[in-house]
Amino acid sequence: MTAVFIGILSGCSTGGTAETEKQDPEETVLYLDGDAVTEDEYSLLAAQYRNQVTMQYTTEQVNAADFWQTEIDGETPCSQLEELILDQLKVNYAVKHLAIEADVTEDYTYAKLQENREGENQERSGQLEDDETVYGLTEYDDSTYYNYWYSNLETQWKNSWIPENADVTEADCRNYYEEHMEEYTYHTGVTVIYAELPYDSEAERGKMQNTGLSLSRALEASDDLEEVKEAFPEVDFEELELNDLDMQEGMSGVYAQRWEKASQMEEGQVFGPYEDNGAICVMKCIDRTENGELGFDGVKSRIERLLQVEAADQCISEKAEDMEVENGGISTESVILKTVSN
Repeated sequence: MTAVFIGILSGCSTGGTAETEKQDPEETVLYLDGDAVTEDEYSLLAAQYRNQVTMQYTTEQVNAADFWQTEIDGETPCSQLEELILDQLKVNYAVKHLAIEADVTEDYTYAKLQENREGENQERSGQLEDDETVYGLTEYDDSTYYNYWYSNLETQWKNSWIPENADVTEADCRNYYEEHMEEYTYHTGVTVIYAELPYDSEAERGKMQNTGLSLSRALEASDDLEEVKEAFPEVDFEELELNDLDMQEGMSGVYAQRWEKASQMEEGQVFGPYEDNGAICVMKCIDRTENGELGFDGVKSRIERLLQVEAADQCISEKAEDMEVENGGISTESVILKTVSN
């Protein structure tokens, strides 16, 4: 991967990338703020967006020999594909130029990205041979690596830009909260006392099942949680507020069973012992709410981040919209026709 240097960008600059010698027009399809887009990169995006165009037409139309250059409803499929590719290129190069200006990454070319991809694949292959854990894909193709690169670069730039440039006040967050109240309303919510009894062996499993059964009976017999805690000092208890809008189960399937059971419980009801994720589990519902709302304090930090990301997205959009586009020596149509014929 290209070396990454995190820096701070002051404001949303609209200037181009670092000055470099302009690439030969005969090897270039487009220039974006003076930065060359090669045939390989343009062809990669043509292949990515091809189906987005063809899905709008019938099989008969798509299979016609002159499909891409035939005017249909006032435009050709080729011109539609050109527009999709240019829009994506402008966003990618806006991210690239902003990241370079912010010292988040060094300048690079599409060819350099492909070298990085080959190096990344070699490293992952070596890890597999050495029986090391490989996170993510074991091998990247050109298209996947390209998207992976720009997704990561955008995230890194945002993390660099937001602290100094996306000033979001509590009033901004509260206004958003009040204007989007429907986004913070849930159908079902429960508060439960939850206990997990992990085990490492079959013998310990049986012991935890017996403890879980005793715990379940104690929770049924008493509403005094402190009393129950004193009777089971070896058990860690959690009070969990779960709902069908904002819950751990909604973000991960790890506790899907817990939510499935908890969502059906009435106040005072005990469920368990049951087995989940290598532990014996018991829970008691202490409150149930229908058609509730998430409080502002509970979602304020989430709204703040959302507004900050929106500000960063707006900066990228403005950079992309202001980008100067020049034609190179290779026509976009010729690259598209070559790509779609393969």
